[in-house]
Amino acid sequence: MGQHTIDRCATMEMDSLLRKKYPKLGSLIDFEMELQGKIKEIELRQKSGRTTATVLTIPVIVHIIHNGEAVGQGRNISAAQVQAQLAVLNEDFRRKEGSRGFNTDSRGADIEIEFCLAAFNPQGVAMAEKGIDRRQGSRAAFTKEQMDGEVKPLTVWDPNRYYNIWVADFTGSAQNLLGYAQFPSKSGLGGMPEDGGPASTDGVVIKYTAFGSKDKGSFPVLQAPYDLGRTLTHETGHWLGLRHIWGDGNCATDYVDDTPTQQSESRGCQKGRVSCGTTNMVENYMDYSDDACSNIFTRGQKTRMLAVMEISPRRRELISSNVCGNAIVEAPIPNFRVDKQQVLRGGKVTFTDLSANLPTQWQWTFEGGNPSTSTSQNPVVTYDTPGKFNVTLVATNSIGSSAPLVRTDYIEVLEAGLCNSITNFKGTATVLKETSPATGYITGHNSRKDQAKAEYFGNNLGYENVSGTSIRFGYAYAAEGSATESTVTVVVWNARGLQSSPGQILEQKDIPLRTILQDVAQNRETKITFDRNVPVGGYPFFVGIVLNYDKKDSVAVVSNQNGQSSQITAWERNSQGVWQTYSISRGINVAHAISAEVGMNSSVQVGASTLFIDAGQPVTLNARGAGLFSWTPAATLSSSLGAQVVAYPTQTTTYTVTGTGVDLCNTEASITVFVRNPTAVEPNPIERNLIVSPNPTEDQLQFALSNSIRGNVEISLYNFIGQKVAGVKEQKTNVEYVKTIDLGSVASGIYIVEFQLNGWKVMRKIIKI
Repeated sequence: MGQHTIDRCATMEMDSLLRKKYPKLGSLIDFEMELQGKIKEIELRQKSGRTTATVLTIPVIVHIIHNGEAVGQGRNISAAQVQAQLAVLNEDFRRKEGSRGFNTDSRGADIEIEFCLAAFNPQGVAMAEKGIDRRQGSRAAFTKEQMDGEVKPLTVWDPNRYYNIWVADFTGSAQNLLGYAQFPSKSGLGGMPEDGGPASTDGVVIKYTAFGSKDKGSFPVLQAPYDLGRTLTHETGHWLGLRHIWGDGNCATDYVDDTPTQQSESRGCQKGRVSCGTTNMVENYMDYSDDACSNIFTRGQKTRMLAVMEISPRRRELISSNVCGNAIVEAPIPNFRVDKQQVLRGGKVTFTDLSANLPTQWQWTFEGGNPSTSTSQNPVVTYDTPGKFNVTLVATNSIGSSAPLVRTDYIEVLEAGLCNSITNFKGTATVLKETSPATGYITGHNSRKDQAKAEYFGNNLGYENVSGTSIRFGYAYAAEGSATESTVTVVVWNARGLQSSPGQILEQKDIPLRTILQDVAQNRETKITFDRNVPVGGYPFFVGIVLNYDKKDSVAVVSNQNGQSSQITAWERNSQGVWQTYSISRGINVAHAISAEVGMNSSVQVGASTLFIDAGQPVTLNARGAGLFSWTPAATLSSSLGAQVVAYPTQTTTYTVTGTGVDLCNTEASITVFVRNPTAVEPNPIERNLIVSPNPTEDQLQFALSNSIRGNVEISLYNFIGQKVAGVKEQKTNVEYVKTIDLGSVASGIYIVEFQLNGWKVMRKIIKI
């Protein structure tokens, strides 16, 4: 097998697939925002001398997936090969002098993390082979999808107590793959999947021919040049939060300050290689160099890994795991964590047991929750009532039961916030221009021909719907002038694209450039109501604009100034269709002046069949999100009531629809229909001529109209809660029109009668006695 055919690592590919499967995992950007804050905290501690040298120890379980071979043969590798691999891992992470893991680079660091083979299984029983779990698989080799979908969930040990490593053979598209890892999760991550997806796959997978070291013994299955154990070092770096040193992009970032920028991965041992204006660190474990070439973790990478060990679920708990130590001698010490402590009404909280001393039974009590008690190890609880609530846990093992652990006011259920407007924008409003030789705007049209701009919303509280957005444009130009019929497309994407970039389009709406021009002139934001409530399912999403260059129009979105945003939320799609954050593509960190109208409940939505018409041309207006709808102004509408009406405007008109329903977020929505060459407003030709009698009436109501207009007549009778109780549809074919309708079956009361003729409408109040 030629070296050029080797697929060194599939971590980034598998991460994208995992986040598509479990969108509530959030994005790598979510993780990066929290991690950078912790890194800065650790760096300050280091500079102030307030750190204490402490070596962290992580327990390891190696799942050897074989096909029935004898121990020590083929895929069923020997305990000696496992021990050789663990020795290399410790040498590399401790920068051990006299080993291949030592380096003299001034940037090199002892990570001060060690790894031990587990002495006890999850039931507390001493293991015959320390740290080794041998499993016969259903086949000789596996695809990546089979590993994550079948093997790992069936064999994983509690990732809060064990670092899971699977050693197996690959097949299919992964035939030449050496390994892959699962990145750590964000602390307090909202909405962890209830089936434990990320926990059931957490760890690394290494091909059996790259696991171990020829330096430590004779292991015939090892294949050069990946026969010195550095594949596990590389994948463990990922498992502890390190990115590839080239940032998986052309001169992109790995978010570590002391690793030189480089253009792409290195192969072989290209010492002295220069790219992106720097000499590349091809010896770094997070590059793709051969095993014999790799020997550096930097101080910056150390800080990043230690930050992960402090904040990341299932990493920080490993520090207190005692499965490498002695047998159980005391009752459990109860402990747990949650995916979130603050939820909206109806929100779900996932509880994860972290109790020490290997408990086998659990008794939970959830004040205000459903269920109110549970004996599951990791229950999921729904909270429907606003307030602050206690949580109690008692854990039991073979020695006995713990004292109750009571966390007071631990879960807060918010009463407000079912409807909200969220934004990342803070700071000074700015319109960022391109720098020479490029022209135009960073946040809009430019000579680079960027295709789209988008703002990321983490949706940490789990809102279900996006009803609209407000975008502040700082610049707008119409090549055809103020009468332009150009539009700007506003889009909502999910956050399930490659590396959590904008993915599938959930909704889009064309906004007249005329509206944006007027809003820019008035220094106000442009408000957009979507045609429907856009379902985001509590997951992260993006809102932004698509840039069209056909008509030579131009717009630019307002942002804050570089450095005023503490989060990474601004994205752009370049001329090649590739999404990147501004921090990677431009080296700046800003937020767009975009807000999202979100809610757990519906809002009134509005749409139109067309936005530009000739005077008197019909336009169909549609409303959604409520039970009953009323429209204004009524003069040019086919009806003022209903989810769908037809408008016949003779001048540019803004129509407003008001909805009636239970717990609506927004009860009103508006839309403007632009009329070309508007005509003067003429009087309603039926207003004065229509006679409705008698009024009051006992049983019959007559309509009489004399004029030259012929066409569709519709008569509707509504009660005062908007229900239609009687009606007639027919044609007016002559000058004189007389119609009598029978109201004998209609209850006594006050009614509104609506008379329409070819779009002209008159409404009268009627009393039935």
